[in-house]
Amino acid sequence: MVNPAGKPHLMPNRHVLTGVSGYSGGRGVARTSQARDKARAIRPPDFRVWEMIRLIQEGGYPNARTIAERFQCSVRTAERYISKVRDLVAEDLTYDKAHRGYRFAAGGPNLPKLRLSEGEAAAMFLAARLLHQCRGTPYEDAVAGALAKLSYLFPKEVTLDDAAQPGGWVSIRVEPLRGEERKVMEAFVGLEAARQARETVHVRYFTASRGEWNERDIDPYHLHLHDGVWYVIAHCHLRGAIKVFALDRIESIAASGRSFEAPEGFSARDFLKSSFRIEVGEPVEVAVRFTPEQARYVRGKTWHESQTIEELPDENNQIGTGGLILRMRVGGLGEVKRWVLSFGAGAEALGPEALRVAVAEEAGRITGVYERG
Repeated sequence: MVNPAGKPHLMPNRHVLTGVSGYSGGRGVARTSQARDKARAIRPPDFRVWEMIRLIQEGGYPNARTIAERFQCSVRTAERYISKVRDLVAEDLTYDKAHRGYRFAAGGPNLPKLRLSEGEAAAMFLAARLLHQCRGTPYEDAVAGALAKLSYLFPKEVTLDDAAQPGGWVSIRVEPLRGEERKVMEAFVGLEAARQARETVHVRYFTASRGEWNERDIDPYHLHLHDGVWYVIAHCHLRGAIKVFALDRIESIAASGRSFEAPEGFSARDFLKSSFRIEVGEPVEVAVRFTPEQARYVRGKTWHESQTIEELPDENNQIGTGGLILRMRVGGLGEVKRWVLSFGAGAEALGPEALRVAVAEEAGRITGVYERG
């Protein structure tokens, strides 16, 4: 349903915020006919060209080499993409020697923003579910490839963790996405509508850490899929800070009638950069020592982009077959605690002290459970 102003009507006490496809954007600010004509004229022959234009406009200063790395193509192919952009904007495309990359002297073309209709949002949700359920099967590469191509159509405020890793011919039990599927999909569609409309919404949410329901207003900035769970990164009016909310814990979404503006330059990637997985907290230096047996499973995998590994000598003073110490700077120690405990006695939290104490206390409670049994 769309109100006369062209803004989607958000149904109170319902999961779904309808009318996304009718939202015209700009909160009532009409574009000039010249701008509309220019937008219609810019139809890049390839979505990679569209992505290049957006990258240049965001100040990325791409060049043939960085474009080739980004799109995993040859430098010659990257140069063809640059030529296509030049064909569209003519003298507006300029090579900046100081930044060693391209920029638009006059700001570049006025590309129309891609918006997801309600149906498209639901389709994207289901595509991500399909990819998650195809992990480790012969179909994984095909589904991941199709979703990667579709990602050029996604608004940049909707992201999926990179899951396109070859599965090979294996047989595994595939877990579904977390939460009741219809409920999560409705929450996804509703929040995507609110994000596009820049409208604050009122939600009823279950806080798992405290085991209680509460109500709050949030400004949805970004939707993110991580490890089979959809999250919304949003400003929480109750806490006065940007928080992460799991969609499967949202019971209801209602319109507030109030608009919001996301912080200038907000980046979900930067916001989550220090998280170990998805929990956000003050980054601290973490160190975990692994026994030789567990080090075999830890070694060779990137657990966090800040990690460093110190190899410890084995009983024969050989390096590479003994234990190791993994160090990283992360926030969200609750996740780190659970990760350390998953290795049993094969992992020891060395620091910070708060993590070491938390792991020891949890291990003590586990011991108590078995002693009582």
